[in-house]
This record gives sequence, C-alpha cells and structure tokens, in this order.
Amino acid sequence: MNIWSLAWAWIRFRPLGASLNVALLALGTATIALLMMASQQFEQRLSADADAVDMVVGAKGSPMQLVLSTVFHVDAPVGNVPAKEARFLEEHAMIEEVIPMALGDGFRGYRIVGTDTSYLDLYGAEVAEGRLWDEPLEAVFGAVAAAQTGLGLGDRFVGEHGLGGAGGPTHDEFPYDVVGLLAPTGSVVDRLVFTSVATVQIVHEMDPDHDHDEDHADHADDEDHADHADDEDHADLRPPEVTAFLVDFSTPMAAVALPREINQSTVMQAARPAYEIRRLFRLVGYGADIVRAFAVILVIGAVLGLFTALFQALEERRADLAVMRVLGATQLRLFWQIVAESLILTVAGTVLGLVLAHGVAWGASLWLWEHNQILVSFAWADGEVVLVLAVLGLGILAALPSAVRAARIDIPRVLSGG
Repeated sequence: MNIWSLAWAWIRFRPLGASLNVALLALGTATIALLMMASQQFEQRLSADADAVDMVVGAKGSPMQLVLSTVFHVDAPVGNVPAKEARFLEEHAMIEEVIPMALGDGFRGYRIVGTDTSYLDLYGAEVAEGRLWDEPLEAVFGAVAAAQTGLGLGDRFVGEHGLGGAGGPTHDEFPYDVVGLLAPTGSVVDRLVFTSVATVQIVHEMDPDHDHDEDHADHADDEDHADHADDEDHADLRPPEVTAFLVDFSTPMAAVALPREINQSTVMQAARPAYEIRRLFRLVGYGADIVRAFAVILVIGAVLGLFTALFQALEERRADLAVMRVLGATQLRLFWQIVAESLILTVAGTVLGLVLAHGVAWGASLWLWEHNQILVSFAWADGEVVLVLAVLGLGILAALPSAVRAARIDIPRVLSGG
C-alpha cells in the first residue's frame, strides 16, 4: 500500500474529526477568496468609472460627496454653482474639455442627468435604438435603466424629485419623451437617464424670465414632434446654475496645479476622482479587513485543529508505526506518511472552500443580473493562487511536529508496551 492510500485509510478511520478540520479550512478559505473577488470587482468597476474623468468641479463642500454624486451617482449633490463659472474653465489653458451636469431628479430610482452628448463619449457609449437627445424634454435611457423600468422608444414618463424612487413629488407638467436607448457599457452610464441641461432648466424653472408653461403647451400639442420650432429657444438657454462640471486636462501638470487654483481662487471646489476613490478604498478596506481577519482566524483555528488531530492520531497509531518500521519502512517513509495525511485534509478543505466561494459568487452574479441587469464577472482573483499556496503551506507546517515524532519513534519501547 502506498503512502497516499494508507493516509486515506487512516483518515476514513476517524471521519468526524477529519470532516470538522476540512469544514473549518473550507469556511476560512471561502471567506478570504470571496473577499478577494468582491474587492477586486469593486475596485475595477469604480476605477473604470473614475478614470474616465480627470477632475470634477462643483460647489464647496465634501470632495468625496462631490465625486460620489457626479461620477458614480450614488449620493446627493453638494449644491449648485453659477453656470458662468464655465467660462473660467473653458478658457483655462490647462483644460481640454468641460462637460456641464445638472442633477436633481430621478425616475424609479435612476438618476436623470442633464448634460451634453460628450458625456457619453467618456465611456464609449453608443446608441442601440433611436437617437440622442437634441430637443428639450427628450430623454435617452442607459441599458440597465431601460431594462428595469420597461420603457422603450416613444414612451413618456415624468421625473421625480430626488432619487427616492416611487412616491416622491413628480413634475407632471413636464413629461419626457424617450427618443433613444443606449447599448450596455458596463459603466455608470447604464444606470442613468440622460437629457439636456436646458431640460433641467425647464423642469425646475431656472429661468424666471421664460414662460415655461406656454412653451411646454406648444411642445405637448405636437404629438408627432415633427416640428419643434416653438421650442428651439430652449436649446440655447443657459441655466444660471449647474450642479458640476466634468473636466478633461490638456496637460499632466494640471493634475497638480489646477485643483489648488480652483479651490483658492473661485467659489467652486475641485476634486480628483482617482484620489477620492483611493480614499474610499481605504475606508471600505477597514470593514473588509475585519472580515478577512475573522477568516484568517478560522484558517488558523483549522490548522491548529489539524495539528491536534494529527498528534492524537499519532499517539493512537504508535504501535502501527513501529510495526511498519520493523517491516522495513524507513524514517523518511513515516515522516511523509503523516505529511500526506495532512495534505489530503488541507487540499480537501482548500478545494471545498474555493468551490464554495465561487459558487456563492456565481449565484450573486446571477441575482445581480436578474434584479439589476448588472453584469459581474467573478473570475479568479489575483491573490487566490497565493491563498492556496499559503493554506497548503500551513497544512504542511501543522504536520511537521507529528511527522518528526513519527520518524523518531522508539521501536523497542513501543513494541514492549513502554
């Protein structure tokens, strides 16, 4: 009988203890692996959205909130800034492009973003059906927003104040027309509804000198929208305030000098999404570290349990090991016999843990796609190979004291009953 067959026979002789050791190793390994996959996906998705924007300029306040509200659209806006400040940004030598954003409303939990079509170019978004907006009160839906709300080309809807979903105050007098649907991008674009900044001006009556009711009546009477001549004035309106500006640098030096200049010399604040996301990762990382520490404790506990089980099994099998030595087994053979037993248990726990982690991740990805149309790929995380090697190394380490003791067994004393 070879080493592995004999090791397996010894493991089957004590199934309860072996199962417990495997279960503890599997739980610890699965928790760590799942955290690795989730963290990697979280960082990749946030980094992809943040990397598209060099800088955000908005109202004074929390730079983190400014980035979360204008880049990721998961927080309330900090406030508004005068639209005339765009001239300062557009004329600055270090700035290549300025994209305005007007926020405030949503539809069934999806934010309505007033901007221009260059915003879509940041994420490579393309039209799947219909066209982009070019008139007031026209809207284009991202892929997830369209799928979840069920709206299509030609449908109408009204915006809700804020992002609370159904039940909030609505702008019934200003219905939007859906004129386009975007193809999936895997970015924040998929979860947004787009319109023009002028539309946000109309809905919120930003221009007190403009008769919005009259213009909207003209717009509503033309059901086929073949002629928008009465509304053309809206397209040229420039709201007195916007929520923020997305800025694209023209030179790498702008990353250092421009935010400081804006923060000190204007009524606005500048925030770098890449920097704020690193801060967010550190904040979120504290919670993940606690869970990871708990998982490491599970693994260490399993390894200590494995050490104890092997040591107790060695005491029970001292006579068997002595007989093996008498029959010709070398000290090295007994050493590796104990190590093989530990490796079988460790490999079983590690494989079971990885299967459990990827099974949970696969189930989570299906749930996210079914309920939110969010495509998440839970492929192998970068550190999983290191995790496997570390757990296997701990398994071998747990076996070493027992393996050395087995190799040095005192044959005459054991056989004599001493």
